[in-house]
Amino acid sequence: MESALLLFDSENSCWTKPMIELAGENPATLDVLFERGFLDREEGVYCLTRKGIECFQKNAKEACLPLLPGVLEKTAEKRRLANRFLLRLLLDKCHLQRWGLKEYCTPFRFEIPDLKEEELFSVQDKSLAWRYSEHPTFVAMKRDFPVTGLAARKISPLSPEGLTEWMEKNAPRRRFMEADLLYKSRYDFQAYAHFLPLPCDPCGLLNTDRFLCFFAPPPEPENKNAFFTTLGEFHMFLTMLRRMVLPGYVDLDSLDQDGINWLLYVYEREEDAVKCAALLSPFEKTLAGPAAPLDVWTLSLEALWDCGETAETVHDLLPFAAHPIWRTE
Repeated sequence: MESALLLFDSENSCWTKPMIELAGENPATLDVLFERGFLDREEGVYCLTRKGIECFQKNAKEACLPLLPGVLEKTAEKRRLANRFLLRLLLDKCHLQRWGLKEYCTPFRFEIPDLKEEELFSVQDKSLAWRYSEHPTFVAMKRDFPVTGLAARKISPLSPEGLTEWMEKNAPRRRFMEADLLYKSRYDFQAYAHFLPLPCDPCGLLNTDRFLCFFAPPPEPENKNAFFTTLGEFHMFLTMLRRMVLPGYVDLDSLDQDGINWLLYVYEREEDAVKCAALLSPFEKTLAGPAAPLDVWTLSLEALWDCGETAETVHDLLPFAAHPIWRTE
């Protein structure tokens, strides 16, 4: 019971029985912990109670583990938090990455300019137009950081202080893009070990393939603007990487291998992932817009549960488990 309780740490505060079993623990243990008052349970999602937090802290201290207990979660957040970690568990289970590293960040937050919907894009029928490059912040970004691609490697990289100063001056209104999961794939990582990190890259995005996963709204026509808002935030994220954060190292890594940037709209059910791909496919040629190259896919937890044979790499897994909306040629 102690090992099961210690799974409810600050990074993984919500669990379900299938998740516990996936992690190698007996799911019946959750019922015992619930009956003893250490766990709360709502619609099959378990999290620590105050009594459970105290027990967690005691057990972690006795085991000399530097773990912090999961906080008391709001009801509305419990299912989303559980699904975030389930997505991580399933991705990890479904591919080996034998010659590389798997790195997960749940959630992943990145500060972007706070543009209104109409400043990001406009859409009429099946016509999507991107507007953010016309915004003063991105006009200034292009002016002050005009060089992108391989040529940008010859320019001294921006310091964290310089980035903060520029953002405060040119983007006084800001918000955070929040992906439910960032998966960074580092293949043949030993070949890149001698490359130094860039100063504005505290998230360790250099020399990785980046897969940003967002749990999506129901795949209905009235939600199209929500999909485009998320995609617009991804556009701004990539634009900032290319011009300010990782100039010269976004689409090609330090060994000039292709860099991968995927957005995945994620659902619990495979049926919804298929419907989302069908809903957005009429816009496929305009989805990447000025932020190309990038990929847009849909994925379901259900498909990962049913993936069967374990893939060698994430590149072997996702093209078969996910559904492309727009893919880089």
